[in-house]
Amino acid sequence: MPSSSPEPIPLAHPEWDAAEAEALQRVLHSRRWSGGEELAAFEAEMAALTGSRGGVGVNSGTVGLQFALQALGIGPGDEVLTVSYTFIGTLNAILNAGATPVLVDIDPVTLNVDPAALAAAIGPRTRAILLVHLFGRPADLDAVLALARRHALRVVEDACEAPGARWRGRPVGGFGDAGVFGFYPNKPIAAGEGGMIVSDRADLLAACRRLRNQGTDPRDGSWQAEGAGYSARLSEWHAALGRVQLHRLEADLARRRTVAEAYRSALQGDDRIELPAPESAEASIAWFTFPIRLRGFDTAARDALIERLRGAGIGCAPYFRPAHTVPPLRARFAEVSLPVTDDVGARCIGLPLFAALRGDQVERVAKALVRALDGLARA
Repeated sequence: MPSSSPEPIPLAHPEWDAAEAEALQRVLHSRRWSGGEELAAFEAEMAALTGSRGGVGVNSGTVGLQFALQALGIGPGDEVLTVSYTFIGTLNAILNAGATPVLVDIDPVTLNVDPAALAAAIGPRTRAILLVHLFGRPADLDAVLALARRHALRVVEDACEAPGARWRGRPVGGFGDAGVFGFYPNKPIAAGEGGMIVSDRADLLAACRRLRNQGTDPRDGSWQAEGAGYSARLSEWHAALGRVQLHRLEADLARRRTVAEAYRSALQGDDRIELPAPESAEASIAWFTFPIRLRGFDTAARDALIERLRGAGIGCAPYFRPAHTVPPLRARFAEVSLPVTDDVGARCIGLPLFAALRGDQVERVAKALVRALDGLARA
């Protein structure tokens, strides 16, 4: 007998159609599966998205962040300011570059870095700001860039979750010394794996190309290593998929925005749920997930709620556990005080959000969430 269970709703759901299939066939038949025309075109198109001079494709967003820092000369002895309320890859990039992450608290409304806390954290060894555009929402670029100019700091934008997001009408990723995007399957541009560094600085782009290719840059006609490097290239397969996804990014973001509005309509008015802030006049969001915060429940209740939703076939996750609380980094940051980060991290849940999510599925998620909350005791 057929199952009566409803179809599971995943947290993220990468989409594809005949265009992706054709792109992969094109690469297959080209027999140029690395370092070819697809990569060069994807790099140029991502640079154009942000109004940047050029791009460098790499094998992940985390590696892209690391290379951008290294290309800026950031390394041992240098401090990089960033947030703990982010994917752990942000901090791993700083650590892998040999620098020291200094954690800064977040704004309780936007969940991005608090500019006042950022200013207070600047010290004599501070060299850079790794600015996260969390959940596809642009951080306060006006405040951060003014602070960076005042203190002669480098700025790398972690825009891995935010392709197509805009600050005052300009796409994020093109404001700092470098911007970095990610293409994991849960991202608005889902190529499976990969990342892209964009920048106006020719020296930074050249340094990143060398870092990704064992210290050499064949694009400049050189096969002689000019320094240490890695094997971190973006394949033609991933570049071809990324190009197709990029070409329909605006339509995809419009559908994601519709999903976010549907969630807001279904959940507003429930005092147990704190909804994400809407878009502002300055910030246009590239919705990555739909992050809600519970009111009046402790972390154990939040985690129990997640299990209940998963049991009902609804993908969800504690987006994000603050990086300073995860086992690999806990001892390093034992003395750090980040009250807003800790509060948000204890109460936040990421709900499913992807372009193909239907209105009836949003309604099902919302009803399941409310039912699950009804069965939980408040703290």
